[in-house]
Amino acid sequence: MGADNPYADQTAKNTRTPWLGGGPSVDVDLDGLRDYATLMASQQTDIMSRAAYLAPLGQMPAAAFDGDVLGEADAVRARLVANAGELTVYMQKLAESVGNIGNAARTVADSYGSGDAFSAASLNDVLFAYGDKSVPRPAGLPEGVGVTVQEQQAAARPAVPAADSGEWTTTSVTPLSAYQSLETAAGPNGERREVTTFSAPGSGITTVTTTVFGSDGETVSSVTTRTSVRQTGDVEINVEETFGPDGRQTGTTETRTRYDGEHVTGRSTEIRDGDGQTVHRTVETTDPGTREQVTVTSERNAEGAIVETNRAVTGIATQGQEVPTPSIAEKYRVNG
Repeated sequence: MGADNPYADQTAKNTRTPWLGGGPSVDVDLDGLRDYATLMASQQTDIMSRAAYLAPLGQMPAAAFDGDVLGEADAVRARLVANAGELTVYMQKLAESVGNIGNAARTVADSYGSGDAFSAASLNDVLFAYGDKSVPRPAGLPEGVGVTVQEQQAAARPAVPAADSGEWTTTSVTPLSAYQSLETAAGPNGERREVTTFSAPGSGITTVTTTVFGSDGETVSSVTTRTSVRQTGDVEINVEETFGPDGRQTGTTETRTRYDGEHVTGRSTEIRDGDGQTVHRTVETTDPGTREQVTVTSERNAEGAIVETNRAVTGIATQGQEVPTPSIAEKYRVNG
């Protein structure tokens, strides 16, 4: 997922056609442009390697203000960790931008390698080099170059593990405050997963935000789950709400469990979509005396109605019969 251009106004001004009108043709040294692209790729690698030196900036505040501290110290710790995170993201974006400039230079050189080197590069060709899908393909671009370098890398890159996959390895757990923590995990191919957990004191509500980043630093997915637990009489109500990266609610799972002392006598689970409509329901009842269980599953059909799709009954447990002595097969045994 690409980030929005934060300098859209400047880009629009710099790419307006009038400033190109009446000017001299552009004499491009194609070999030099390719060398420039190679150097930019080297700079990208250098910046990415140096970004690792920033890790202590996020670790030292947690070590300096460990455990229960004053509110002011907690605020300082959170601010320092947040600043370190922003600086790390800046370095990642800087490396990405340097790489994009090099890729664009190489694409321009490839576009005019088989044509007139003294021709002026059209604005559309430059836009294509920067990945603009709204402009036509340059006429002189070799057939083997059909996608941008970024697209080629994305196609060759292994799939990013799911957020709940066992392929993640936890690298650090950082307390951001007395009620908030940040867990960072590394994927098998340079991916990163961040899980932020916040528990509001005395509310019974826990909010967990899980964000997965690809090896290129781009956000792959971001899901926020808010869980609340409350007790009403002999019923425990657990509500789990999920939200997408834009903050819109995507679904709700509500589970109600009824107790008779220490025994569970009933449980219902209802799953609702982002519009609040029920799509799945499971109701379990248990006979307190015999412990017989009945589970009824219902789902929403094509017409939007909730219909029963399955019913399972677990019979009453019995003591059973003892094995006869001697066994029935004893008289058929062959001696000798």
